[in-house]
Amino acid sequence: MIRGFRNGVISFAFGATVCALRLRRVLSGLGKPRIRTVDHVTIPVHDLDAAQRFYCDLLGGALLARIDNDFFRRVGRPVYAENTQGVFHVSLLFGGATRIDLFQQNYGQAAAAQGHPHYAFRVRPRDLPKWKARLEVHGIPCDGPLQLGPPGQASLYFNDPFGNHLELECMGYAESIPARPPEMARIVWPSKAFAAQQ
Repeated sequence: MIRGFRNGVISFAFGATVCALRLRRVLSGLGKPRIRTVDHVTIPVHDLDAAQRFYCDLLGGALLARIDNDFFRRVGRPVYAENTQGVFHVSLLFGGATRIDLFQQNYGQAAAAQGHPHYAFRVRPRDLPKWKARLEVHGIPCDGPLQLGPPGQASLYFNDPFGNHLELECMGYAESIPARPPEMARIVWPSKAFAAQQ
């Protein structure tokens, strides 16, 4: 009970600090050019269909657009060879303002034992155990919840079918959890495992 209250206060204070920093940044930048927000992040994937199933069906992303030769024909652009790297992609939206673009590309994923880069998504504290159960039901190895930040911060680490490192993160987590970095060897899984379930 006390831990939950303390972690809630820390989460509120962290959020208030972020809001104050954003306000200060806006006010100090009046009349100056500035970057407003992150528009999109790109993630390399080997197979657009499997990526769309993983990120939409499992993680809950909303498909905004599929950029392929059919799309290029509709908008009057030249088409590309099907094996062209880094052109075809699907654009997704999650809960925030940042778009996620999954680009068909056979390289660019972090090494299996390397913690960075990874892509982190914010979830509600009460949903973190539900996410862990959801991933495990689909046979996706994960490590966590773990604490790397202040008390009440919690992260769950896992990979997508292509080896990209992902994190679900929250503030205000009330449960006692290990304070350590993820063990990257625990989240490695065969890339065909998710595709075989479909």
